[in-house]
Amino acid sequence: MLKLRNVLAGTVLAGALAAGVAAAPAQAATATTTTTANASTAAQTQYTKHWFEGYSGYSRGESRGHRSYYKGYYYFSNGRYYFDIDVWDRDRDRENTYVDFWYHDDRGWHQGRRFTTGGHNEYRFNYSARGGFDGFKFHIGEGKSGHFDWGTYYNRSW
Repeated sequence: MLKLRNVLAGTVLAGALAAGVAAAPAQAATATTTTTANASTAAQTQYTKHWFEGYSGYSRGESRGHRSYYKGYYYFSNGRYYFDIDVWDRDRDRENTYVDFWYHDDRGWHQGRRFTTGGHNEYRFNYSARGGFDGFKFHIGEGKSGHFDWGTYYNRSW
């Protein structure tokens, strides 16, 4: 009986040891994957998003609910300012929505871009900080050429 107990204990011990050896590479791979995922997440979150939004004005015959709308964010990374903006033209008239993007640098204010939409669009662009980029403003309006219902500016300076 003593011999059988020793053989069974030895078999259990050998089985446990074999399972541990087999699991070690899997655990090492999991640790490596986790470390890589953490490094990737850290690289993506090195910047902070700054959110902003605004509405167009509205003319007689329109309600506040039909105003054009934009919402976006910007962040600074690797010497550049990155912008991501969604624009909605919320009424169903035949007028377009216009978004003017102005930026400021060492030489003054410049109109950087004008976006036009008749529905919903997303715009992504970036500017280098090397030229002294130190501020921007957005302006949204709705209308036809020569007559726009402009909203107020969203301003941001450093």
